[in-house]
Amino acid sequence: MERRKSSVIPGQCATGRHRDLLLLLVGLFLISSVVVPCRAAATVSKATTSRSAKENAIDSIPFENLTPEARQRINRVIKKPSMYRRMPMNVVSCDPKMYQFLVRHPEVIVNIWQLMGITKVSCKRMGPFTMDAADGVGTVTSVELVYGDKDTHIIFCEGHYNGPLFRRPLTGRCVLVLKSKYRQDQNAAWNVTNRLDVFLQVDHVGVDVFTRTLHPLLGKSADINFVESTKFLERISRTSESNGPGMQRLAARLDQVDADVKQRFAELATDVYIDARRKREAEAPGATTASKQNSFSR
Repeated sequence: MERRKSSVIPGQCATGRHRDLLLLLVGLFLISSVVVPCRAAATVSKATTSRSAKENAIDSIPFENLTPEARQRINRVIKKPSMYRRMPMNVVSCDPKMYQFLVRHPEVIVNIWQLMGITKVSCKRMGPFTMDAADGVGTVTSVELVYGDKDTHIIFCEGHYNGPLFRRPLTGRCVLVLKSKYRQDQNAAWNVTNRLDVFLQVDHVGVDVFTRTLHPLLGKSADINFVESTKFLERISRTSESNGPGMQRLAARLDQVDADVKQRFAELATDVYIDARRKREAEAPGATTASKQNSFSR
């Protein structure tokens, strides 16, 4: 069967098999297959598993703002992880509101990928901060956003894998700590710096065995997935800037997200398009000083 391709999101030019980026955000073992061809995001620092990075990640968790239950669940994972890894820090050009929305509603990204015909992943929103996800090749995960503000998102995942890579089913938990910084450049374009720390705990697998066998398999794939996924967020934001009507049509095609989420995505895409159009008009030859000032008034 021929894949359905999106005519809105540009740049689909690569082929191959990559472990699904989304599984890094909503999955447990990061092992599904998808093609998400994007040019590389600007990398600020390489991936690391150092003790200092791990301690820094733990210190950045706002435990005082978490419920007692959430603190307990997170502590059980971060104190005895089978794997810790800080993904490569990278910078993407993305509207802050669009970025935060997509981080908190990954089902929108999944649905776009489904329309493009490049993923087997499925997501089902179970509540305002919870969802169930499956990668189509053996991983089933329950995902909860336990904390979120503009700079910090803490995600707790619990699930299992039953597939051909291992002789027996695996179960485990994952804590994701996403830190984001926003900065406008000299052209008033927004850049977002992304830092993701992953604490993965797998049941009945020793740390030494995991380090020797599974970590090398997952680590580099997770690095690639994280960088490519954040770059996809940039593509959505930039396409919204240049082709607002097209993004409206894309939003209308989304069929696996709640109606209110679809509407909010369409509204954000429109806002990004209008802001970008005002900026272009203000920078056009012959634009008045007043129009330039008004372009940044929203």
